[in-house]
Amino acid sequence: MNSFVCFLCVALSSFSLSAGQLVVTALDRGGNLSWSNAFSNGVCTVETADTLAGPWNPVQNVFTSNSVATVQIGLSNRSGFYRLAAADISGTPEGFNNLAASWSTLTTIAGKGEVRRDGLNNWQPQFEGGLAIEAELSRPHFAMSDAAGNVYIADKDAHAIRKVTPEGRLFTVAGTNIAGDDGNSPGPATQRRLSSPNGLWVRADGTFYVLDTGNEKIRRVDANGQMTTLFSTGSFVPDRGLWVSDDETEAYFSAITSVVKWTPAAGRQVVAGGFVELGNLIVNPAGQLVVTDRGGHTVYLVQADGAVSPIAGNGDVFGGGDGSPALETGLAGVRGVWPLPNGGYLLATHKGSQIWYLDTAGIIHLFVDGTGGAHSGDGEYFRTPGFKISEVRSVALDYQGNILITESDYGFVRKIEFLRYVP
Repeated sequence: MNSFVCFLCVALSSFSLSAGQLVVTALDRGGNLSWSNAFSNGVCTVETADTLAGPWNPVQNVFTSNSVATVQIGLSNRSGFYRLAAADISGTPEGFNNLAASWSTLTTIAGKGEVRRDGLNNWQPQFEGGLAIEAELSRPHFAMSDAAGNVYIADKDAHAIRKVTPEGRLFTVAGTNIAGDDGNSPGPATQRRLSSPNGLWVRADGTFYVLDTGNEKIRRVDANGQMTTLFSTGSFVPDRGLWVSDDETEAYFSAITSVVKWTPAAGRQVVAGGFVELGNLIVNPAGQLVVTDRGGHTVYLVQADGAVSPIAGNGDVFGGGDGSPALETGLAGVRGVWPLPNGGYLLATHKGSQIWYLDTAGIIHLFVDGTGGAHSGDGEYFRTPGFKISEVRSVALDYQGNILITESDYGFVRKIEFLRYVP
């Protein structure tokens, strides 16, 4: 019997449509799905079922920034029914609830956290190629993915960069696990020493850049595993944050109290200063630089002229909270920052051990709760009550929309799946 596909458009109970009606305009045999009348600030969910009566299971989420869009979905070889649901995730309380409902299960994807002492190199040769959740990480500081789903980890105290494959295997892709500096001559990245790599930036094709803090250099590792030095940081002591444009015409890095911009023509220049102790930084889709001042408990937007404007944090560790104005809320050691396609931001606090969501209306929402020493919730919906995370060092979104969290001195990388939760 030939297989068939039937597509419907629906609005789930908490995913209501306001104007117009969501319409599937095309679906070809390659799985290219097009629609119209979606929310311009929303999420569309593809669901499938064997019969019209269900049960319906979500198979893919997509952020929507326009009313019309095309995305490729994985069609099954068997007969079945599909439906498309739309959610509004704009800056309202209902929008936040819809946004939070778009992610589901929390899991650990790297680190086993049995050696719970700070400042140790926990690397052992038997970890190479093994399951990432059975390897000890050494105070990891940043995790980010490429388009293929590989997750790269700055394994700071082991002086190396690890890669976790989609199958969950861990490999060293830069560094020798011994601190040092082998100069700037090009060569295989796994034969070139690093020293306390703290920041990391990854391109879609797997090219990545390392904030090699101990050597005061920005390293480039291409998709073939060859390392070069993009530039040295000169008189600026590099700290945590790193961002590099795809064409390598500009880069930003944090230097404790200053943000430094590098270009091939002009070299290194301070673009903003006067911070207490910087954390991570990001250039958002609008081309604006956003930085976290970990020591000042504040997140700033950096203007082109170097002026800084706070967007979250009251400069203290107390005050405000879930549902409050972001500028009235204490963000204890805010360190991680990542923009979402809807214009909001995920923020990670080190001392506070939490992930917050800053919406487009300037209201902050507690996204993932935690406390010092916590590490729990694997296999559960990420918003079930209880402390899940500890001492968060970074937060990022991968190319599939999953959230990556680098957690604790014990050394874990967690993932929240970008798919609605079905109990």
